[in-house]
Amino acid sequence: MQKIRLTRSMRLHMLPALLGCALATAAQAHPGTERYIPLGQSPGVSGKGAMMGTVVGYEGDMLIVISPAYPTPQRARMVPASRVWLDRSAAKQTTLVGAVTDLKPGRRVEIKFADGARRDSVEWVKIDAAVP
Repeated sequence: MQKIRLTRSMRLHMLPALLGCALATAAQAHPGTERYIPLGQSPGVSGKGAMMGTVVGYEGDMLIVISPAYPTPQRARMVPASRVWLDRSAAKQTTLVGAVTDLKPGRRVEIKFADGARRDSVEWVKIDAAVP
């Protein structure tokens, strides 16, 4: 009987540590897998911490996008750490690593800001590759 109590006690003490490790791993895994999630379908991001729109232009390091959610064109600063992905999920193909040269007027994009409250720099941008 004593041995069973010890095992239960150990389980109760190990549970928070294991749970913490699992949550930390999940949090670290999300940015690495984000590129594989289709445009507009990122859980917890799309429709909340990201903006959907259409590229109007790219000048210097500023991406200019129009979005039905905003009355005026929005500006988003691309920084060296900003990632660009070409979403080819509509063609049932894998997502490719893109470049700022892929940010052409008329292309549909999803933008995730590094700081959702300030919206001053881009963490990543997904470009709909189906729209030339």
